[in-house]
Amino acid sequence: MDNWNILLEIRDDGLTTATVLEVPDCQISDETKQGAVEKIQQLLQKRLAQAEIIQIPAPIQPVTSESGLMKFAGIFQDDPDFMEIMKEIRAERDLDNI
Repeated sequence: MDNWNILLEIRDDGLTTATVLEVPDCQISDETKQGAVEKIQQLLQKRLAQAEIIQIPAPIQPVTSESGLMKFAGIFQDDPDFMEIMKEIRAERDLDNI
């Protein structure tokens, strides 16, 4: 990976904190923005020199009508009272926003 995303934040005490978003525990602070960027680059290079990045397969399970909440999808489609109940709920919420 050639490019890394660095989050720069100015703290209340005036220091700039740099965090590598892809490696959240890779973080450093400095008195200047430029100093924080330089230090985080050095820290990341040092860490990567001692590490290995590999890819592993992670099979994605297809969504079926039996998985998760999908089994509940559309359960009120033939309920004649459902739309009436929803209208009442909406009216009550609209009164709360007044």
